[in-house]
Amino acid sequence: MKKLVIVLSCVALFLCAFLIQSSMTDAKAPRKATILYFNDAHEISPVVNEYGDRGGVARLKTVIDRVKEDNKHTVVAFGGDLGGGTLFGGVYKGFPIVEAFNQIGIDIANFGQHDFDFGSEVTEELVQASEFQWITSNLTDPEGNAFANLPTYQIINQRGIKIGIIGLTDDMYTTTNDGKVIQQDIIPSAKKAVAQIKNTQNVDVIIALTQESLEKDKQLLDAVPEIDAVFTEEKAEDRSFIVEHGDDYILAPEGNIGSVIRLDITKHAKDINLVPTVIQVDHTVPEDPELKALADYYQNKLEEDLGQTIAHLETPLVYGANHESRYEETNIGNFVADSYRNHFNADIGLMNGGGIRTSIPAGEFTLRDAYAILPFGNKVILANVKGETLQAAFENSVSRVESLGGGFLQVSGIHYSYNPNLPVGERVQSITIDNEPIDLEKDYLVAMPNYIAGGGDGYTMFAESEIIVDETNAQTDAEVLIQYASKLGTINASLEERIVVIQ
Repeated sequence: MKKLVIVLSCVALFLCAFLIQSSMTDAKAPRKATILYFNDAHEISPVVNEYGDRGGVARLKTVIDRVKEDNKHTVVAFGGDLGGGTLFGGVYKGFPIVEAFNQIGIDIANFGQHDFDFGSEVTEELVQASEFQWITSNLTDPEGNAFANLPTYQIINQRGIKIGIIGLTDDMYTTTNDGKVIQQDIIPSAKKAVAQIKNTQNVDVIIALTQESLEKDKQLLDAVPEIDAVFTEEKAEDRSFIVEHGDDYILAPEGNIGSVIRLDITKHAKDINLVPTVIQVDHTVPEDPELKALADYYQNKLEEDLGQTIAHLETPLVYGANHESRYEETNIGNFVADSYRNHFNADIGLMNGGGIRTSIPAGEFTLRDAYAILPFGNKVILANVKGETLQAAFENSVSRVESLGGGFLQVSGIHYSYNPNLPVGERVQSITIDNEPIDLEKDYLVAMPNYIAGGGDGYTMFAESEIIVDETNAQTDAEVLIQYASKLGTINASLEERIVVIQ
C-alpha cells in the first residue's frame, strides 16, 4: 500500500509539473485572432457582368465557414450598404440580406449611406430584424443621441486579444434626408469613440469600419493614431485594395461582395502583428446549399413580382457606358424628367442623373425595368421655386461634372447650357423656359425627387421653396414612371438639345 501511495504521489507530481510547464508554454505561445470584412451587399445572388461572376450570400457563407474552420476565433464585420442602389435592393430594401446575414453569422455591422435610402424608419426596422450588432460612432438623432440608440463602439475579446471597433459613415447628403439622422463630423466622432474605448479597457487593436473616401481614411489615421486599421468601402468593382499608410492599413474589398478582406492578428507577449490578405468570392467558391435556396427564392419572387409588361419601348433608354447622365443630356434622363413633369402638369421636371441606375433595351417595358431605372424609392414632390433658386440649382448641377457627380440635372420643360471649363459657380451660360430667358423673380412649378428638395447632392437652395405636395402625400419615382409609361403605351424618348455642353 505504501508503495502504491508513493507511486501515485509521484504520478501526481509529474502531472502537476507537466501542466504547469504546459501552461507556461501556452502563455508564451502567440495568440491569433482573425477579422473578416466585406461590404456593398445590394444583391443576394451572384453578380455576373464585365468583371466576371462574383459575390452572392451563398458563396460568402462558404468563405466565412472555411476561415472559421481554420481559426474559430474569427470576427465577421460588415461595412454597410445592403439596400437601395440596385433593382433587388430597391424592391426589397435590404431585408432579404439581413435574413441571409442572420444565417451566415455576422458579428458586427456599420452603416453605409445607402442603408438610409428608404428613410430612417426602414433603417431602424433593418436593425431590429438583425441578429447581429450594429454600431455607429457619428450618426445621431437631432438631440445628439446615437442613431437608434446603438452603441458608439464595441469591444470584442478573441482568445485574449481585445479588439476595439468603431463605425463611421460619410456622405449622408447623398441619401434620403428625413431630418431624423444627423451626420456628425467624422474625426471628432472617431476621437470621442476611441477615448471611450481606452477609458473602458486596455485593448490590443482598434479598427474603424468606414464609409468614406480613401483620402478621408488617410486623414482619419493621421488625426487618430490610436486606430491600427481602417476597413473601408469598395473603391472598385473588380479590385481589392490593401493600402499601407505609415504603420497602419486601409483595406477595401471589391464591390458586390466580390471579395472579403482577411486580417490576421497575432499577439505575442505585448507585440501585435497585423497581416491582411484578400479572399476572392467568385465562381470558384461553391455555394452553401441553404443560402443558395434562400437567394433563389427571392430571385424567383422578384421575377414574379416584376415581370408584368406596361408599355412598348421603341428605342433603347440609354444611361451611358460612361455615366453620361451625370454630365450631359440622355434620352433616359428626358424620359424620367418628363414623367415627373407630366405627373403634376408642372412647368419643369428635374431629375438628378446619379439617381438613374441603368439602361433599358428596346422591346417590352416592364415593372422590373422601371424599378431598375429608379431603385431608390424617392418620392416625387411639387414645389413653387423662384427663378433665382433654379439658377443656383443649375450651377450646383454642373459643379462636379469632372468627377461625375450624381447631382447633374436631367430636365423637362427647360433648356440650359454650360461650359465645364469655367470656374465653379460661373459655368451656366443660359437657361430658357418656353424659349424665353428664365425670370429670376418668377415662381415656377417644379416636380422633382424629395431627395433633391431635401438638400441631397448639395441642393440646399430649395430649402426656402414652398412645398405644395410633400413626400407624405407623394408617390414614389418608380410608381410615377410606371404610370407615365402606361399612359404612353409606346415610349420613344429622344435627345432634344435640352442640355448643351459648350467646349
